[in-house]
Amino acid sequence: MYENVDPSHFHRGAHIDERVWLSSAFRVMLIKRGIDKAGSINQLGRTLGYRSRVHPGWSVRQILVGKQPFPLERLRALSEFLEYPLEDIMRHRTQPRAVTIDSTRRALETYGMLYFIPR
Repeated sequence: MYENVDPSHFHRGAHIDERVWLSSAFRVMLIKRGIDKAGSINQLGRTLGYRSRVHPGWSVRQILVGKQPFPLERLRALSEFLEYPLEDIMRHRTQPRAVTIDSTRRALETYGMLYFIPR
């Protein structure tokens, strides 16, 4: 087992790299492009494989505001949907502690998505 690694990341054969945190500015820009192309956050959620009947965009919103990382499978689906190379996206990978409320708020303001700012 790796030093300083939370063993919960290894449940059911999961690998630690399956959860991807992206820098706030890039994450918001990427999701905004996805919403623009899909037409809504719910439709983007459906496109990425989320199946909630009520709000398939809920997980996308949680990722957008920095409350959870991208599952690698969903990030790969977004990459294909936007025709944006996954390798280029992964260059914006960061540590969870670098995703702050302030950096997310600034990114949401920059991209005109003030209605998603957490209160």
